[in-house]
Amino acid sequence: MKIFGISLLLLGLILLISACVAPRSLPEGPTPIPTLIPATDVSDSVLSVSRPTFIVQSYPAQLPSASDGLQIYQQQCASCHGEDGYGTVPGARNFGDLDYMRGETTASFYAAITEGRGTMPGFQDRISSDARWDVVFYVWRFSTDAETIELGRQIYETNCVACHGADGTGEVLGAADLTDLRFVAHQAPRDFYLIITQGKGSMPAWQGRLSQDERWAVIDYLLTFSYDPTLPEEVTAAPQPTIPSDEDVCSPTYLAQTNPYAWDDDSAIVAGKLIYDQACAVCHGTDGVGTFPGTSDLSTAESSNQLRANSGQFLCIVAEGLNAMPGWKETLSTDEMWQVLTYIDSLGD
Repeated sequence: MKIFGISLLLLGLILLISACVAPRSLPEGPTPIPTLIPATDVSDSVLSVSRPTFIVQSYPAQLPSASDGLQIYQQQCASCHGEDGYGTVPGARNFGDLDYMRGETTASFYAAITEGRGTMPGFQDRISSDARWDVVFYVWRFSTDAETIELGRQIYETNCVACHGADGTGEVLGAADLTDLRFVAHQAPRDFYLIITQGKGSMPAWQGRLSQDERWAVIDYLLTFSYDPTLPEEVTAAPQPTIPSDEDVCSPTYLAQTNPYAWDDDSAIVAGKLIYDQACAVCHGTDGVGTFPGTSDLSTAESSNQLRANSGQFLCIVAEGLNAMPGWKETLSTDEMWQVLTYIDSLGD
């Protein structure tokens, strides 16, 4: 018993001594715990973050003028970008680079002039918003000339005015208003080129009728609905567009053909109606009467008689186009064109 009591006494002393010894520090963790910033302090990192600035893109109250932009460009921009727009200092954009210009928008040019880019300062506080738009469209003129714009005008008036209107505001449902700068400024020329080439909605593709240069010329002209491109002392030549005339538009290949379908063939009429509704009704109307002045009335018995008597000529018009009407030979097969004509004949019954 005496030995057992001594053992308990020793154990108690050991526990008492160990309680007085400072504990060993815990091993350092893999990630230190961050020290929180007191609510009354301000973090330097917070102050170092710059607040984003937002530029309001306003639009001019009147049609922008390339001529007015010329004077501002010479005073503010020519020292870096050059009188010809090709650039005189390192990093200055070459405005004669067609690939670049055709991929940009006038809205992006306006933003660059307003905010600045790289070493180029912003002009928001130096030039009014309307004046900046004038400069934008003067710069835009470096990518085209008066001769190209005139060629585009002739092609537009021959092929596009029926749907888009002489003033570019649009004559038919779905035609874009080309005078609306809020729309046009955000479209790059290559966007318009793709639509003209491939077609969109009821608008046919023009790849088979217009060359690449002619399509670009049309785009240069249609952009002028949203600004005045006239420059001082600019001589406007008027080259003849390479558009077939009414006399040579028809190929003997089409003129010699006759309708392979009976004019009362129900299956051909049904198939032709589907194509007509998609491709022709926007201009000729669902009933064939026409939706705007100058469109032939296809709903009369006289029209049906002319079609049957001159079916090869009508096939040629559908294939090659005539005046403002585009050709469809790149889009429709010969059988499909005959089906459309068979349906059109039924409108005059």
